[in-house]
Formats: sequence, structure tokens, C-alpha cells
Amino acid sequence: MRKNTRKVLSSLLLVPIGILSSCKNTVDMDNIVFTEKNVVQQSFGGLGVEWGAYEDVDKITPNSWDRILKNMDRLGASRIRLMISYDWICYNFDNKGTADKNDDTWTYNFANKWAKNTIDILTYCQEHNIDVAFGAWNVIANMQNDVWGMLDDVSSDIRWAKITSDVLDFLVNKKGFTCIKWFVNTNEPNYTGLVGSSKNALNTYEKWEQGVKNVRAALDKAGLKDISIVGGDVTMTSDNSWLDYLLNISKNIPDKVGDYGMHAYIKNRMLDQGEMMTEIQKVTDQIKKNDKGYGTERFANIWEGGLYDGKNNETDCQLAIRTGLYGVRMADYTMQSLLAGVNGICYWDFDDGMHFMYNSEIPTPKEWGMFSSLEGVSAEKQELRPWYHSSVLLTQMLKKGNKIYGSDTNNPELDKTFRCLGTTNQDNTQAGFMCVNQGTKAVEKTFRFDNKIEGEKLYIYQFSDKNYKLDEEGFIAPNYVIDGSLNKQLKLTINAHELMVVSTEKL
Repeated sequence: MRKNTRKVLSSLLLVPIGILSSCKNTVDMDNIVFTEKNVVQQSFGGLGVEWGAYEDVDKITPNSWDRILKNMDRLGASRIRLMISYDWICYNFDNKGTADKNDDTWTYNFANKWAKNTIDILTYCQEHNIDVAFGAWNVIANMQNDVWGMLDDVSSDIRWAKITSDVLDFLVNKKGFTCIKWFVNTNEPNYTGLVGSSKNALNTYEKWEQGVKNVRAALDKAGLKDISIVGGDVTMTSDNSWLDYLLNISKNIPDKVGDYGMHAYIKNRMLDQGEMMTEIQKVTDQIKKNDKGYGTERFANIWEGGLYDGKNNETDCQLAIRTGLYGVRMADYTMQSLLAGVNGICYWDFDDGMHFMYNSEIPTPKEWGMFSSLEGVSAEKQELRPWYHSSVLLTQMLKKGNKIYGSDTNNPELDKTFRCLGTTNQDNTQAGFMCVNQGTKAVEKTFRFDNKIEGEKLYIYQFSDKNYKLDEEGFIAPNYVIDGSLNKQLKLTINAHELMVVSTEKL
């Protein structure tokens, strides 16, 4: 994200490709059975958050850091997106007075406060088996003072690939951070913004593609072949430039990228009516036509996920995160994405303390997080927000490597407001399902798994704007526990605007 304004989709303007077709007469909408024929993902990539290096590290006290780690412990993320700025660690630029960029020199400081903070985050991820998408926000330049002369070429500048290779060589080869699985080749390259205010203003797909080729070659030379490059990291804008990027990648350089990466900030209307699932599936269907490795070698990932309605453009704060309904909608967002084939999501974002607005004399934190680690803000803002608790249910249930099951009932032509999915680990020793009722009335459904599922107790969680249960530590707890099996029909009432999660394990 990291910008003041953004064009966000209220609908996606794509070619019509039907993804769901069934007749209401042939689908039992009230009795849901998760079967092998409904598996939509054989091995899920995992859920997580944007947990980037802190822009103002001095504001993060030891007490703040303790709270950050405690909250990350409970969240149980499988992946994070960790972005830095290269000008935090690159110093002493010298172009030798020549036009040959191969002659340019610079030095690195891997011991300053930003580098230390980055290493602290990576250390946590390495110790907790969390996959990391590591990247740099933009080239080392700004519109007022382009001292590195990178703006014209953007990431196709040969020095960009050299810096990237050097930084990852240090972090992976020298420091041993094998948790880094992807490199993000600049943030939202399709978002050009306004000339004079955006570092991406001179970017084009062609420049970005050349940058990927340069970076791929540099990483291979440094023995970093296992690090993939995020395929796009584009943001969904109304001009469809993001889709052009993804389709060009699928046609031109699928072998150079590790996935198809998107940022998706969705309007409530589109989400509540089940349209997100339909439109994401249209995108992945088009990619699959071009890239035969899609779905096996490369998947779609959402690297920034959030809701648009409720955003204050002036402060870049999301007011809706104060409500439980934001959590219900983000659960629905997650389910629709996974059912459409998205293999992993990083929510935007974890902690208000990471990013600031600099349009006034006193920088102000961007409030999009699950809490604020900043001790200078109100106690209310430091508290865990409702959508943290609903996200814990999702990250703890939808583990990396799990199977994801859909249902014929997930058809907006039949019901626009109810969605469900099931999940099991590979040996069926851990399983569960979740559903969201976006309608205005309670509904009654029965659920069952066809496959033999171990476990004789079921932990049932209800989450809505005013109803969810916390334990003595202030973390989400089951509303009730029952003796039962997922192989037997379980009848449940799901209230209006409610997320319900049923698990064979305490989450």
C-alpha cells in the first residue's frame, strides 16, 4: 500500500467466463457434505499478514516488541510479507562521473536500526517456520531528488538487480534466513499515481519485466535459485492495468516468476454478494490458459488483502477495523478467495506501528492493523481489534499444506449470502469447516465430511459484531465444546452476519 490515494474496484471489468453452473433443483442447499470431488486445493499455501520493517524503529520500545511477538505467537501466521526501503541500508553512492552504471559504487550498512529490525523479524520467522515474501517498496529515488538516477528505468536499472542480489546474499547465504521464499520486485508496479508524487509514475510493464529478468539472473548467479520472484505484486485498479500485468506475465515470463501476486481491496457490495469469488476465478481461468504450470508450479496469491469501504483517504486509516463486522467480511473475503483458487493471503496489515503518513509536521500512524504497538496512542488503539480474533481462527484452521474443500452450495446464482469451506490436513487427523452468513436472517444447515476424520470432540466458535468469546488472556476461545464427529451430520444455526468455525482441535 504505502500511498495516499488509490483507485479500488467496485467491480472487475473482465471478459465473462462462467465459473459456477448448477440447477437449484439438483443442489441440496441445506445439507452440505465435503467430499473429495469438491477439493479445490490439494495443498494450501497458508495465511498471514503484512509484517514489514518498522519505518520509525525508535517508537518500538522493548515492551512494544514483547506485545508484537505475543500477538504474532497467537496469530500463528504461515507466511508474511516483509518490505523494506533500500535507501535505509545503501550509502555513499558514487557514479564516478560517467554514464556507465556498471561503474557506480555504493556501500551497505547491515548494522543500523532498520537492518536490525529486519533481522529481528526474519529471526522470528526462521524460528517459527514462517514463509517470507521479502522485497523493497520502490527504487532508490524520489521525484524531487533522484540522486541515483533510477526513475527513468525503474526496476530495469541494472543497479537494482545488483543491490537485490547483494542484500539477499547477505540475508540468505550469510545470515541463513532460508525462510525467505519470494522476492517482491517493487510494490504495485502498475500503480502510476500522479506524476510528482509517485515513484511508480514512469513505470511500465516492459520495464518491470526487464527488471525481473535482471533480478532472476543476478539471484541465480549468487546461488539463490530457490528464491522465487513474486509475479506482479500488482494492485487492482479500475483501469485493469493489474490484469494486463498478470496476463503478460503468464504469456511472456512464467518461468521467471514463482506466483501471480495481487493486492485486492474489495468493496463491501461486491464481497457481500459473492462476486469476489466469481471475478477472481475469471482471472485465474485466463492465466491458466496461458501458463500450463498454473496450479502446479505457480499459484495465485494475494499479498495485500483488505476492505475498501471505511477507508479515510486523507489519513490512510481504515475506520471499519474497529467493528466485528470487518472481521466477518474478511473471513468471507478469505473463503471466496480460496474457493476461487487463491493459494495464500497476507492481510493488510498486522500492526499500526509499521507505517506512517508524512503529509503533516508530525507523522501519524496508518491505522489498518490488528492492534497498535505504539505506546503513545490511546489504550483502546493498543488493544486487539475484533478482526484479529477472527483472523486467528482462520490462520489456525487453514494451515499450510491443508486440503481445501468447496461445496456446490457456494454458487451466488443459488445463494448470494452464504458460503462455506472445509479443510483437513493430509492425514485427516485435523479437520474442520467454516461458514459465513451474510444474510439478514439466521439459517439452519447440516454439515458432514465423507472422508474418515479422526477426533471425538468438536470446538465451535461463533464470531459476529457483538458476539465472540475471549479467554482470560484476551484471546479468542470456543463458544462451546461438544462430543461429536465430523463424519456425522451436525446441524447448526448460523446467525445473520456471523462467522462460524468448527474444528476437531482447539484453535
